[in-house]
Amino acid sequence: MHASSRARMKNPLITVLTVAVLAVGASIGLSLLWRTDDTEASRGRVVSLMPPVTETLYEIGAGDQLVGRSDWCNYPPEADGLTQCGSALTPNHEVIVRLNPTLILANNSNATARDDLRGLGHAEFLPWLSAEDMIASTRRLGQLTGHVEEANELADEMSVVLLQPQPATGPRVLLVMLPEPGKLEPVSFMRRNSVHGQMLYPAGARNAVDEDVSGVPEISMERVIELDPDMIIMLGIRDDLQESERRQMIEQWSRINPLTAVKEKRIGVLSGRHFYGAGRRLLRAVKELGAEIERLGHEQP
Repeated sequence: MHASSRARMKNPLITVLTVAVLAVGASIGLSLLWRTDDTEASRGRVVSLMPPVTETLYEIGAGDQLVGRSDWCNYPPEADGLTQCGSALTPNHEVIVRLNPTLILANNSNATARDDLRGLGHAEFLPWLSAEDMIASTRRLGQLTGHVEEANELADEMSVVLLQPQPATGPRVLLVMLPEPGKLEPVSFMRRNSVHGQMLYPAGARNAVDEDVSGVPEISMERVIELDPDMIIMLGIRDDLQESERRQMIEQWSRINPLTAVKEKRIGVLSGRHFYGAGRRLLRAVKELGAEIERLGHEQP
């Protein structure tokens, strides 16, 4: 056989071997990216543009993979040291590119700048509206970061508490966001097909707005009077809400005389960042909500 013929026969073999070596090298590189040893390259580089996702990552032990956060991610305190990257609606492209993330996490809301974020790196869009969404997304975070066991443990704890049916009996509670001083309308309420609406069930109550609602969850005062809830509970986000401010908020509602909750003095205020948190902080909020419902149920008109 001529030398030129032998060379032609060897070239395809060399090409195949070269491709195989490159493929193996690439797969090793990807596996190293998500291993959880102590090297920077192995941990991945995650940018979270959702406060509950940032909190959950720390809770399942994946906080050391975070290199960037949204401007609104302020819990736990360790998150303060991360680079701010704008928000899922208006991401800071320049900052995110500079961080060179291997994973960008954002809400699957229609308002999220999906195309922009996909252009900046591998992006995952997680649902977080209902308790079912939150639990499923917690499990997904475990898969993405190599913390499957910790994520499943947290998701299981949340499932036991939050995935309960609405009780057949119990007070009808209108759960609303803490209003601005002097302004009650429109009333921003917690719909039953949301995480906060579902918190009422393990707390032993029914949602006064007993229908699934899409869009902005706001109703008029006329509709509130129509619903006539047994209790009204306001949820604030501040840890430092003063007692004078609490009384002022209750006084605002107390002027709506036709309401049963007003006549029987069953209006409450709960405030703290954990009421708008995730994971075990949210389970703490469920307990406090249950205690407030019980307290109001024993109040004397």
